[in-house]
Amino acid sequence: LLSVLIFCYSSGAKIASLDRRTHPCTIKEHKISVVFNCQARHLKSLPPSINYSTDSAELLLSNNHIQTVKKTAFQKWPNLTKVDLSFNSPSNGNIYATVLIIDEEAFINQTKLQHLHFDSSNLDTIPPGLPLSLSTLSLQNNHILSVNIDSFSHIKHLKKLYLDHNCYYGSNCSTKLDIQEGVFLKMENLTTLSLSCNNLNKVPPGLPSSLKALYLKNNRISSIEKEDFMNLTHLKTLHLSGNCPRCFNAPFACKPCLNQSQLMIHSDAFQYLTSLVELNLGNTSLKSVPRTWFKNLKQLKVLNLEKNYLVNEMASGDFLLSLSSLQILDLSFNYEIRTYFQNLNLSEKFSNLISLQELYVQGYVFQQITNITFAPLLKVKTLNVVSFATNFIKQVNLKVFHYFRNLTMINLSKNRITPFNVTTNTDDHFLKLTRRSIHDDATNNTFDNSVEYLEQKNRWSNHIFRPRCISYGKTLDLSYNCMFYIDKDAFNFLSDILCLNLSHNSIDQNLSGEEFVELPNLVYLDLSYNKLDFDSSDAFKELPRLQVLDLSYNAKYFTVEDVTHNLNFINNLPSLKVLNISWNKISTLTDYHLNKSRIEELRFSGNNLNIMWGRWNQPYKDIFLNFSSLKTLDISFNGLKQLPDIIVEHLPQSLTHLYLHHNNLKLWKWQTLSHLKNLNFLDLSHNRLISIEANLFRYTSSLQKLLLHHNFISQLSDSLLYKAKSLTVVDLSNNHIQTINKSVFLSGNDNFLKVLSLKGNPFDCTCKIIDFLQWITDNNVTIPLLATDVTCASDFIRRQSIIYFNTHACSLDGISMMLCFLSCFLVVLIMALSVFKHLYYWDLWYIYHWCVAQLKPSKMIQSVSLYDAFISYDDKDPDVSDWVYNELCHQLEKNGDRHLLLCLEERDWEPGKAVIDNIAHSINQSKKSVFVLTEKYVKSGKFRTAFYLAMQKLMDENMDVIVIVLLQPVLQNSQYLRLRNKICASSILKWPKNPQAEHLFWRKMKNVLLTENNSRYNNLYTNPVTT
Repeated sequence: LLSVLIFCYSSGAKIASLDRRTHPCTIKEHKISVVFNCQARHLKSLPPSINYSTDSAELLLSNNHIQTVKKTAFQKWPNLTKVDLSFNSPSNGNIYATVLIIDEEAFINQTKLQHLHFDSSNLDTIPPGLPLSLSTLSLQNNHILSVNIDSFSHIKHLKKLYLDHNCYYGSNCSTKLDIQEGVFLKMENLTTLSLSCNNLNKVPPGLPSSLKALYLKNNRISSIEKEDFMNLTHLKTLHLSGNCPRCFNAPFACKPCLNQSQLMIHSDAFQYLTSLVELNLGNTSLKSVPRTWFKNLKQLKVLNLEKNYLVNEMASGDFLLSLSSLQILDLSFNYEIRTYFQNLNLSEKFSNLISLQELYVQGYVFQQITNITFAPLLKVKTLNVVSFATNFIKQVNLKVFHYFRNLTMINLSKNRITPFNVTTNTDDHFLKLTRRSIHDDATNNTFDNSVEYLEQKNRWSNHIFRPRCISYGKTLDLSYNCMFYIDKDAFNFLSDILCLNLSHNSIDQNLSGEEFVELPNLVYLDLSYNKLDFDSSDAFKELPRLQVLDLSYNAKYFTVEDVTHNLNFINNLPSLKVLNISWNKISTLTDYHLNKSRIEELRFSGNNLNIMWGRWNQPYKDIFLNFSSLKTLDISFNGLKQLPDIIVEHLPQSLTHLYLHHNNLKLWKWQTLSHLKNLNFLDLSHNRLISIEANLFRYTSSLQKLLLHHNFISQLSDSLLYKAKSLTVVDLSNNHIQTINKSVFLSGNDNFLKVLSLKGNPFDCTCKIIDFLQWITDNNVTIPLLATDVTCASDFIRRQSIIYFNTHACSLDGISMMLCFLSCFLVVLIMALSVFKHLYYWDLWYIYHWCVAQLKPSKMIQSVSLYDAFISYDDKDPDVSDWVYNELCHQLEKNGDRHLLLCLEERDWEPGKAVIDNIAHSINQSKKSVFVLTEKYVKSGKFRTAFYLAMQKLMDENMDVIVIVLLQPVLQNSQYLRLRNKICASSILKWPKNPQAEHLFWRKMKNVLLTENNSRYNNLYTNPVTT
């Protein structure tokens, strides 16, 4: 019972102590709303609510393990406006093996709830009891196969409904989503309806006129009738892609329409859609696009016609005459199978697209771009993005783009563009266009054989922010081509290009400083994944305005032994701010230090600084010293096992960000930070550090963020962050920390920490962790995922958050220990007393009373005895009573010269008086106490009481008054009887078996009663104890 009470008390204390930091969700407050982000927190039930006063709240619970939503689930969550319960059906070998069970009254009190998501919850029906206030309902990726009029009758104000992926090939559905006619008609506020991937074979009839977006992608609709969209005059977005799909080389399970026919669309099917802005007819096997489709689509701005068979339509272009407002047109992957065109054939009618801004013609498959290729587009002055990627283009006259003054993006990536003219091989009249040929052939020779798989695997490591090329201005993307060298004449008339991407081209060339002479305004240049040689001192001298240069993954030049390895080109780039020379396997440079530069960001990861900065190779200590403006330095993935003091001391003092992650550092000398006075970000994650020096902020006053995750740190020194006023973020996640003292991070006014990450550490949840839990309570420090991922490693509480550790039990440790010792002592004592009582009771009793008698002063007690003897016998035994009255009393009170006065129970005791009082009175008023013993009598309590009182008289008055008469042979093994037989044998009388000896027995009896026992003691035994 006590354990249950303690558990209940501690559980109550835990819930009461929950606050924003210990809540399992990340809480973000806005002016009028608060968002509880509980996504992927391993929750099995709804988290506890905490007080919030905003008018609206969002509860995001996706990707957890919640299987049941009970009636009372949201009672303590007022003002909810959004609830997301998607992906809460855990997979146990099967995809979404369990069903999310929702009580009908779960949302009954949520009168403000507007957005509700049940995606991937394995539902087979529309949940009942949804609130009237609902405006968005998402039921995607479930198993709902039927929708009737009653399904949404109680949520008539719904604005957005998503029912995608309820019956499609991925869910092994052999039927279709059955939609009762008119089910959506009464939903007068519905603006968005998504029914994609449901095996529908026609457009659902009875759609509400309020619709603004309709998604019917990837169904089995084979025809669009004239009346299907009759009432949808407000529709702005219509997606019909994936109906009657083009299945050649499809990357998914694809089922074309009968005879591989196209989606049959009535010529007047779209005539009522006067407000349509976006129309997606991609992947519908279209072979023609009638102009009449667009006669009333005056506001159409986005048209997607990708993955069809429209090569001839692109050449005729009749449908373009009615698209004067079109801004984005996608005609990608309309290639003819096994056909390799000489040129792109665009109709002159493209010039009618006077509002066109973006044109995508990927996957047309043609050989060259010449002056006539884009002639129809010259009149389109608004065009700013063109994409001709993945076309297997061999030759490009880049001069043609000079005439498009407003272009901001030219995408020619993933082709076969070479730097010189090639006569077309007449035998190469077509290509077998397969998924593999597009991808692999375009990326042929991308990697040099010497580049290891590890380098490819770690491309993501270049995580310092990489500015998007297009953000700098007009961009030309020639990546993934076959330009094995750079021809300066290729860029004639492209002086307005600001960003050039030549990555993945296998360019094997010694740059001479003339390659980009036609691009004097270039600001961003990407030459990654090539085989460039930078030995020339004139390299890049033609690019005085270049700010960002990416030369990563050009390892071939730096891996050749016994040749000069220079980076002197840096001198030629006065405006350079960002230089990326990562993953080049640089292990030696001809010059021991780089010349002065205004570079602000240097990426040097994936090289071999472990060799350059080895103990035997000190000259490279000044390699970065002349970069006086350098703010960010990334030297991760360099195999560094140590970083000597002299190296750090020769880093630029201007550094603000230093990345050292993914090395092999076992020790970091924190005192070296005193040299980097401006450093505010230090990343030492993914190393082998085992400790952190105490009071490390004696050496720095600028560091704000320290990343130490994924190391081997097991213990933190006390006062680690003493006076660390600048440090606000520390990441210690995924280390080996088991416990933390509260003195490590300090408290109160000495604590400046705002964020402390500790997830993934094997915390030892014993009473040693109480100090740290108290520190969490006392200090307002954010610990990400504290309630879910900062867990215990102890066996009895494994994988449970440390904040749920029962600290109350620790406060009872002292009491528990004391009670344990006391209990053990009592158990041992009781067992010992039991054993001693059984074996040595009489001995101990006798010794005790003897000692007490010896300690008491001897004194004579003057008392007048009324009786000569008190007779104690078994009055329940009639034979004994008869012997006492007819033999004993007769012989002692009436016969002989001297008559004795006896005290008998039934004759002389005072009626109504307690038995023990009568016994005590009889013994005290008698000169002798005679005990007539039989087998039954010696076992009675009455005998023991009388005998003990007689013994007490011996102890108190030093008077031996006991006389024992054995009517039966009893107590043969009694040590007391044996001892008394030795000391005073005459005081033990046995009733003779021979009647002739009875006369002698009575004589002895009288002599014993008339004389003192001590006068008859055997001197051999009594001398030592006489007083």
